[in-house]
Amino acid sequence: MANIRRAGVSDPIGPGEALERGQKRRQALILYLLMGAGAVIGYALVLAGDDGPGFHQSAISARVAIALAALWLVSVVGGSIWYQRQIDEIERAAQLWGMAAAGSFVLILYPVWYLLWRGQLIAEPNGHVMFAMLYVVMIGAYLWKKFR
Repeated sequence: MANIRRAGVSDPIGPGEALERGQKRRQALILYLLMGAGAVIGYALVLAGDDGPGFHQSAISARVAIALAALWLVSVVGGSIWYQRQIDEIERAAQLWGMAAAGSFVLILYPVWYLLWRGQLIAEPNGHVMFAMLYVVMIGAYLWKKFR
């Protein structure tokens, strides 16, 4: 007998779809918590630092430094492990590819920058710039791999 349905009525959610929705919610929760941890670290650095010579260059108290370093380590290590348990193999492959591309970029760029600096051709290598470039390349490579 033919299965005739009314217009606008959909099938109830199956167990696989329910699992996928739960997985997506957990992924979003993890990302929001990690972004929140990053915001807390950034806000605490702004509050703890005095007007120093440059962007996040001023000294902060040892207690604040230890607390923020601990928050960073717990967020990155714990969040990565937690997140990796929630994603599928396709997402994991795209993330690993992005991380490998970013790591390769820094491994190639830093020695060149260092040698040109030693030759007094360019400014001294800057850790803030290298860190930012690492993230830009990692996110760009991940997005390219995921959506190409």
